[in-house]
Amino acid sequence: MKTKSVKHNFIMKSMMTAANIIVPLIIYPYICRVLNPAGVGAVSFAQSIIYYFQIFALLGVPTYGIRACARVRDNKEELSRTVHEILLINLVTGIISYAALFICMALVPQMRNEKALFLVASLSIICSIISCEWLYSGLEQYDFMAAASLAFKALMII
Repeated sequence: MKTKSVKHNFIMKSMMTAANIIVPLIIYPYICRVLNPAGVGAVSFAQSIIYYFQIFALLGVPTYGIRACARVRDNKEELSRTVHEILLINLVTGIISYAALFICMALVPQMRNEKALFLVASLSIICSIISCEWLYSGLEQYDFMAAASLAFKALMII
């Protein structure tokens, strides 16, 4: 498999990093105006709690996935098997993470009162599980990653 130049990969990664910095600067003032301070605080609280469940759901898979896929990227059969195994691990840990989240939402009064907010925020868990960014990083397909990232950022702005 032919890899792109180091300079090209650097440019693609730089574009993704720039988008990750610029998009919140565009979106945040609008969100603050619409939600008011109490709403922004509630959303930030929900996102911070959901982030812990997301960390457990990923369980180090992004780092391991990049290394494992890069190691077998020239062998399609082995790559396919590796990707399926990693996705299965992600699925199992995601289910466990969601089960723990639902238990917490039933037991913790603050979470129970904002159930809809926590459910919407928990979509980030699903997105992180199915994103497979680790696969594209392992295969050094930064063009696809940059295009997908920029497309989602554009949707966020809209």
